[in-house]
Amino acid sequence: MTPFDEEEARLRQVVTRRVQQLPHDLYAMTNCGQLYMLQERERRVLSILRKNKSDVLNVGRILEVGCGTGLWIRDLIRWGVNPARITGVELLPERAVEARRLCPAEVSIHCGNAATLTFPADTFDLVIQSTVFTSILNREVQKDLAREMLRVLKPDGFILWYDFHLNNPRNPDVRGVTRYDVQRLFPQCHIQLAPITLAPPLVRLLAPVSWLGCHLLSLVPFFCTHYLGIIRKR
Repeated sequence: MTPFDEEEARLRQVVTRRVQQLPHDLYAMTNCGQLYMLQERERRVLSILRKNKSDVLNVGRILEVGCGTGLWIRDLIRWGVNPARITGVELLPERAVEARRLCPAEVSIHCGNAATLTFPADTFDLVIQSTVFTSILNREVQKDLAREMLRVLKPDGFILWYDFHLNNPRNPDVRGVTRYDVQRLFPQCHIQLAPITLAPPLVRLLAPVSWLGCHLLSLVPFFCTHYLGIIRKR
């Protein structure tokens, strides 16, 4: 078994185990902390698109790697994207099936490894990755995924990045991806990243009491665990 196969097998085991062990309401919209994090991320993503004067939501072709059950995809549709212009790739068959069930039929959901994409070069105007790279511990597989994302991205397109930059001491199955790591994965690219997302354990405790408190703490980069930003080809 190659390192690539080993990492794929590990990811399947980790995600399956995590889905079984997590409280069923941890990522529910009725969870105040989860709702706060999603709404903050939505505001910041739309702000990035607006500041970059991007028309990608109206006319672009969009790919999400590691789309899970399609949460980002459904957000894109709510923001006005034509479902027929959205493609998702998901490693786990059961999650791909759930994404197909929850998303409109026009969305194209593929079950496979995003480090070996089957799409032609220069296909997509926007490629989204959300907490995928932190789940991949093998650095060569990370490089393969980054290379594939750039390959299928149009020359004037961009990658939307959202991921942890800190390690989770209670979860050895993930590893934070620092700003240096992103630069190493996407050499010779123009990278803009900003801290976001108040530490999830903290926001889940504070959000039911005070959203203002969450907002004020999230303004301090030290308390933020993720980076959000864009990556462009030079």
